[in-house]
Amino acid sequence: MMSKVFYKFKQKWAQYRYRFVPWIALTLNKRSARTVNKGHRDKLIPDEAVHISILDLFERFHQFYPADEKVCLSAAYRALGDRNPAHIAKHNLLVTEKHLGFKVEKRRSTLPHGGMGVFVTSGRVPPGAVVSFYPGTVYYPHEAILFQSIGNPFILRCIDGVLIDGNDRSLSKMIFNSCSQRDRRGPFYTCDSSWLTDFPQNPLAIGQYVNNHTKEFPANVVYQEFEVPVGFPFHLKQFIPNVFYSSQITEDPASPLRCLRLVVLVSIREIQAGEELFSSYFTVVC
Repeated sequence: MMSKVFYKFKQKWAQYRYRFVPWIALTLNKRSARTVNKGHRDKLIPDEAVHISILDLFERFHQFYPADEKVCLSAAYRALGDRNPAHIAKHNLLVTEKHLGFKVEKRRSTLPHGGMGVFVTSGRVPPGAVVSFYPGTVYYPHEAILFQSIGNPFILRCIDGVLIDGNDRSLSKMIFNSCSQRDRRGPFYTCDSSWLTDFPQNPLAIGQYVNNHTKEFPANVVYQEFEVPVGFPFHLKQFIPNVFYSSQITEDPASPLRCLRLVVLVSIREIQAGEELFSSYFTVVC
């Protein structure tokens, strides 16, 4: 009996440790040695390609909202009437399938004790495609995240120590909601919090559920960091599933405006319908 309990704990720890902040700090040198940093010119796909892909997809989501309400998500929900968030989520999922040629959704993982995973449920993913986003609250290295990290397998560390908490439950969920409300501009949202619900309006915002690869199931996607340009269209920010933990508003005009960190998952080979997505928790291309 004890051996079974220990085995289950060992299996869970094998996945969870890569996201546990104290363990990350203790093994930072080891992790850094195994992290891929190809430099700006050697990204799997160029930043410009990521930018264009995101803009194009978000514009297609945006076309679903009434013309006079497009920049206000809450008002759009009211204006759509019987087309509630569930219908919007379903519509946008169909948009991704039609526009990108594939659809990804959460399903029970192929891995034993893997929990939920992300699968290509229709179509074909070509190499070098943005397959999903890693949503969550963005923390700088000096910001407190210990309590949020306890029992939390959804924390991703970027090359420069920036952390993204992609947990959609408990304290992490409350913090994201609080930060998203803080950063609103009147009735206008500057980020997407619907990924915390059962009806995400950005159906690709499920990258935190992509499981770590194994010998039997090698990685077919990698994490790639991307800085949202300062001039990113305001009306499309409502589809970005990330928000800063600390407010970026400052009264100092000389203070630089920080670009929001996004992490997207990019396919490294062709992925067919029915396949589960697997990444390497040690690998981020920046």
